[in-house]
This record gives sequence, C-alpha cells and structure tokens, in this order.
Amino acid sequence: MLTGRNNLLKPFDKNTMEEPDYREIKAVFEVTEPNTSDRILINQAQITNDEDENGKDVIDIDSTPNKWIEGEDDQDIEKVKVKYFDLSLRKWVTQAIVIENGKEKVTETGHHAEDDPEEVVKVEIEKSKINKVVVKFRYKIRVTNEGEIPGYALEVSDYIPEGLKFVQADNPNWKQVDGKIVTQALATTLLKPGESSEVEVLLTWINGNNNLGLKVNVAEISKDKNDSNTPDIDSVPNNKKPGEDDIDDAPVILATKTGELINTNYIILITGSLSIIGAGVILIKKYVL
Repeated sequence: MLTGRNNLLKPFDKNTMEEPDYREIKAVFEVTEPNTSDRILINQAQITNDEDENGKDVIDIDSTPNKWIEGEDDQDIEKVKVKYFDLSLRKWVTQAIVIENGKEKVTETGHHAEDDPEEVVKVEIEKSKINKVVVKFRYKIRVTNEGEIPGYALEVSDYIPEGLKFVQADNPNWKQVDGKIVTQALATTLLKPGESSEVEVLLTWINGNNNLGLKVNVAEISKDKNDSNTPDIDSVPNNKKPGEDDIDDAPVILATKTGELINTNYIILITGSLSIIGAGVILIKKYVL
C-alpha cells in the first residue's frame, strides 16, 4: 500500500519535467498451485483511494478508485505462469546372469525403459542344479525430469522382493536401510528439464526348490529436491503408491527346466501399476541353464 504525504505526486509540467512524477512499491507473494489448465496466475493492482495535498478527496478525470472497470488506467494486471516439478522413474531388467562351476553366462535381455509393460524375464534351472548355481539379475533404474524446474533425485529406494537378496559387494553405491536398499548416487546430479540419469542394482536369487516363481522388484524415488521447494506435481516420494510415475517394477521368473512350476501359456504378470493381472499368452524371455 502506498500512503503518506511523502508520496505526493507532482502534476506533470512539460516545461520542467521529462516524464510524469511516480512512485513504486514492491510486493512479494507466495505462489500456490494454480487450478487452471494453463497454470497462469493473474495478479491485479489498482488505486483504491486518492486525495490532494490537503487530504481531501479528488476526482480522477478518467478512473474510479476501488472499482474495477475495464479500460481505466488506474489499474493493471500481471500474468505469471507457474512452472511445475516432475521427476519420473523407470525400471527394467538388463541382464540375467547364471554362474556354474565358476563360469559366468551373461544374457542381455534387450529390454528398455520404454517397455510398458516389460516382458517377464525367465530363467529355467535343471532340478539337479538348483543348489549348485548362482543366479543374478541386473536392473537399471532411470530417473527423468519431465517437468519445467531443474531438480535432484536425492535418494532412490529399491524394495527387494522375497526370494532375492542384496549382496553389498555387488552394489557399492547402495546400502540397506529400514528393510529396503537405498542409493544417493544421483544426489549431486542436477537434472534439467528433459534430462535423465541412471543407476544399476544387482540382486541375487536365494537358492531353493521352494523359492521358484515370480519375483517383482520395485524401485521408487524416495527423496527429491529443487531450489524453489516445489513439490512433485503428480508423485509423493517414498510413499510406495502404485500409479504414480516415480515408482516402477520389473518382473522375473525362476522355474525348473522341465517347466513343472510354470505353465507358460497362462502366467501371472505384474504391470507397471503393481497390480496382478490375469492370464493370457504373453512373451517371456527364457534363459535356460
């Protein structure tokens, strides 16, 4: 608000003045999430009262104070487009690794972040070798800035499914915390709009005849940050909520080579929304030992 005798505006004299007398005032507002589709906020300002040097009301020749009338010059607007923050995460299996008698066989899955849903990676093991082999799955996790504000994925969490285990030596950038594993490998990587960065995690199958079947590994952005303190527009970090775009899963299956465990024509598939959906013929990548 602009008030007081010290702010008396002198009338314009073309003989002595190059421009009309004026005063400026600054205002700072905290922006809330707009509910408009164009994300544009409109701020209005207007002269609400005027008086002369003696404190008496004066009549403006072309404007009415404190009454918004289109076209009058005692009012103005400023439009501000509010940018949004949005980090997304995708997870997929890149390798199936089988180790027997010290020999390692690595099979590339050919999967990509864009696969939706991702084909199930299947490894078949001969019954006689169930407890003699080591089976590992390498996962890749990609974080992408799909918003308009640069930011960081301070922490990524991985929720290891029952039947797989975390081996620290295989994952130097990860650590176990509160029943899950986390990494801060991307914490110092500023992701500008449209940019992505990736991390990997390697998990090991726990050998056992009773530990076959579907294993769904889930990863999520558990901490994020941007300099404007703007929350992610469509996700809440670390809430493990299906359907948000900061969480994704990758399925694998272990079975005996004879196929006794799984009927490959009718198989359970976990989708990106983490819900189990029905049967049907789907493609399965097989890696047979």
